[in-house]
Amino acid sequence: MTMFAEAELEASPAPPDPPEPAGVEEGLPSRTPWPALATLIAGAGVVNLVLWDVPGIPRAVGVLGYLAVAPGLACARLIRIPGGLSRFVVGVALSLALGVLVAQGMIHLHRWSPRLGLAALAGIASLAALIELGRDALHHLRERGMEAP
Repeated sequence: MTMFAEAELEASPAPPDPPEPAGVEEGLPSRTPWPALATLIAGAGVVNLVLWDVPGIPRAVGVLGYLAVAPGLACARLIRIPGGLSRFVVGVALSLALGVLVAQGMIHLHRWSPRLGLAALAGIASLAALIELGRDALHHLRERGMEAP
């Protein structure tokens, strides 16, 4: 590149960023309730798969998929990490860490049970989803309160 081309690039103004939708902060996930609701429904479904003793592949795929993603992803949405892929990677890592912590806690308390571990992780994910729903509802109420005369 020549000096004139570099000077021309520096002199041209950058195009304006597109406007953010109302209620969404820059770089943060939207305030849609669907991921939190899906976490709650998936947690209830996985616990029912185990309690009803569904045989074989459906239970294994459902439980392992839920345990690998849901608890950490629910907590990662609370942290409000920008970007889909980075939030997913942090969610999976956090899910595995939470699984290890729950297992260590059960071993330490001499209460090892796979069902209890699943219930504890589903409870953590559900609690995080409920906190997210409550936080978003409060934010919505505050926005409506500011708009009203």
